[in-house]
Amino acid sequence: MDSKMKKALPYIKSLIFIVGLIVIIGVCDYCFAKTGYIHYILQHVNEDDENYDTIVLGASHARSAIDPAKIDSQADTVTLSMAIPGETLKDSYYVLEESCKNNDVKRVIFDVDYQYWFGPQEEGYFAETFIYNQFSWLSLTKWDYFIHNSEYMDIRSAFTKRYVYCDPTDFSAVKNNIIQKNSEDYKNANIYSLDVKDAKGPYKGQGFFYRDNIEGGPLGEGYVQTWEGRQFTKMQSYPVAYFKKIKEYCDKNGIELICVTSPITPSSVKRLGLDVVNEKFEKFFGELGVTYYNFNKARMDVLPREDNDYADKEGHMEGHLAEEYSQVLGEVIDKHIDGTLNMKDYFYDSFEELFKTTEE
Repeated sequence: MDSKMKKALPYIKSLIFIVGLIVIIGVCDYCFAKTGYIHYILQHVNEDDENYDTIVLGASHARSAIDPAKIDSQADTVTLSMAIPGETLKDSYYVLEESCKNNDVKRVIFDVDYQYWFGPQEEGYFAETFIYNQFSWLSLTKWDYFIHNSEYMDIRSAFTKRYVYCDPTDFSAVKNNIIQKNSEDYKNANIYSLDVKDAKGPYKGQGFFYRDNIEGGPLGEGYVQTWEGRQFTKMQSYPVAYFKKIKEYCDKNGIELICVTSPITPSSVKRLGLDVVNEKFEKFFGELGVTYYNFNKARMDVLPREDNDYADKEGHMEGHLAEEYSQVLGEVIDKHIDGTLNMKDYFYDSFEELFKTTEE
């Protein structure tokens, strides 16, 4: 062996080790990593023949409340909801980047759920890898997100999908994973083929799931109790920083950013101090020059709603109310675009007027 080969040998061994590691991780992810809605919607937004000009961002409240088809029926838009349960503002920033890759996006409807602004949000919260791990490794957005996430968490979690691994000894689960990933539905990102249990209802298209009605009224009293009083805390720096990045991205790319808050369970609005929260949001978005519509102030004669229209006291809508709300949202967006929106036609002047109406 000549001297050049001896010098190159350590590098060759290192390269073989790295390639071998990538192959092993790839095989493990393929066999053990469960896949579902997130993978499908991220693939759908880039591979669908439709050119979406309007993207909905948000978390579970948005996914169960906003039907893009209803918006499109009122406004001259082609809308897709990229709202994903557990989607933090950091996730929303990268999801927006990915959504714009193959779509001429002109407008973003951002659902502002105050739980992601006033709660104990920190980077790494919600096991952040669960969304970005479903991006393709061929996506530059994935690599940007990966590099950033690797600064905040174990490199093994940042690089692999082990967060969603099934039990390797559960041969039935491994078999089902492999069958799914070899199916035409998987290759074509056919969301209709999925059984998305956390959606609590059927997929209707364009990122919207129709949540079925439940018996006995809304659940989740204990969870709501843990949020009482948080309206008096400050907005966390983490979501604020990433919202500003979203705003900067939209400004740079000529995208209009419209913020909305979907209405939550009426009995929780006053209890959780959403009038106080609204003041903070209006001030924050106003200083940034961002349009903000809080549909908790929507007139009851325009959007009638009561607790039994929700699956839980936290505010996840059942499908029938979501359809009605999305219709109203579409009208507001349409009039907003045309510059003909009269706020008094859709909203109370204040939360005091809302509270008085609901009490009566």
